[in-house]
Amino acid sequence: MGMTHAVTRVRAALPLTVGLIALAVVGAVVGVLTARDSSIAVPAAVGVLVVGIAATDLTLVPMLAVPATLVMVRVGGALSVSDVVLALATAVSLLLIKAKDMRPMQPLIWAGIIYLASAIPVQILYAYPENIVEWAHEVVLVLGSMIVGFAIGRTGKARAAMGIYALACIGIAIAAMIATVVSLAQYGVLSPAYLPYLHKNTIGGMLAIAAVVAFARPVWLGWSRRWSYTVLAICSLGMLAAQSRQGLVGAVIGVLFIALRPRPQSGKRSRWIWLSTIPVGIYVISQVVDQLASDNTFNSAHQRLTWYEDTFNVWITSPVFGVGLRWWYTDRFTARFQPPNVELEVLSSVGVVGLIGFLLMFAVALWALIKMDPVYGTVGAAVVLTRFAQAQFDLYWVAGQASLLWIIAGICYGVQAHDRAAQASGRMPEHRRIASSTRRARGAPA
Repeated sequence: MGMTHAVTRVRAALPLTVGLIALAVVGAVVGVLTARDSSIAVPAAVGVLVVGIAATDLTLVPMLAVPATLVMVRVGGALSVSDVVLALATAVSLLLIKAKDMRPMQPLIWAGIIYLASAIPVQILYAYPENIVEWAHEVVLVLGSMIVGFAIGRTGKARAAMGIYALACIGIAIAAMIATVVSLAQYGVLSPAYLPYLHKNTIGGMLAIAAVVAFARPVWLGWSRRWSYTVLAICSLGMLAAQSRQGLVGAVIGVLFIALRPRPQSGKRSRWIWLSTIPVGIYVISQVVDQLASDNTFNSAHQRLTWYEDTFNVWITSPVFGVGLRWWYTDRFTARFQPPNVELEVLSSVGVVGLIGFLLMFAVALWALIKMDPVYGTVGAAVVLTRFAQAQFDLYWVAGQASLLWIIAGICYGVQAHDRAAQASGRMPEHRRIASSTRRARGAPA
């Protein structure tokens, strides 16, 4: 009896032991290689981290992709840490999910395929390395992100993933506020906050998503009202500290969309939020008007008008199929910048055909998310709207931010599949029980 028990314990510990030994071996090899070539230090560290997490619990790898969207550190100059983690998470997610569970998400997948297919002709017309690599990159940013999001929701890791993201965004917002206060104390002016590896508009985009998710407060996240409003308030102050007008506009659009839909918890709409968005609108409009009226032709408003004109001149050289993805990394044109407007960026890169596919991707995705049960779909649709609105005045295809909206959309479908599986086994999901008891306490039908 004792021998059998001992054998059982050894067998139970064997996978973890083998995993730790493998991790130690990989770490040693990576240490030697890094000492010889420091450029592989970051990707090697990321690889070891992911291997270690996978050895503990494979379902944690997709979850890691959400906070990784905040890490803009470059790996070898081409990809970011966010890209590397997303690629690894996509591979793991394909092992974790079942195709039949993803059937409700087919409209979302097809929406991504529509755009990616419309970008194929320009691959044939202009087959240069940056064009081909970026198309593959966008496959992962769109379809890979949807699959990763679904895996997160389906394996019950949505609350943890978004909780870590919210905490990280609070840290970024506080750092941005401190940077602004320090600038004011040193120079007597309220300068936009810039953090290491984070441009002020990147900060704004990150915090806008966190603010919108917090305001939506989907019941399956299990966030309390106090925690949600804390995240909303701190991230809003962080956007103001960064002076990210794009982030503020995106957040306002997302919040107003949520306010138009009844909350599943109470069946009521949020009315006070409309008043709170008025000062934000006044601030953004006044800033833009002041810059356009300024004699400084190098401020952001005037510079954008110049960039828009230059991008139009690039697009007109190949209006139907575009001139190729990442054309600004080549020496084919005098303009060498990424257009700060999503339509112009897509139009110049993949032409009218690609722009139609891109707009269809967003239209189909929004339609699918809005048609979902609001318990799941409202936050996904709001995040997609937030990112689209922000990209009217900023870069769209940026690592992390170009994937997070589709990760969250996938999470919505994954959580729905998780709940349906629970109900099929005779269990009521926890958030459903909480919502039901809340309605009964308020005298509403359960």
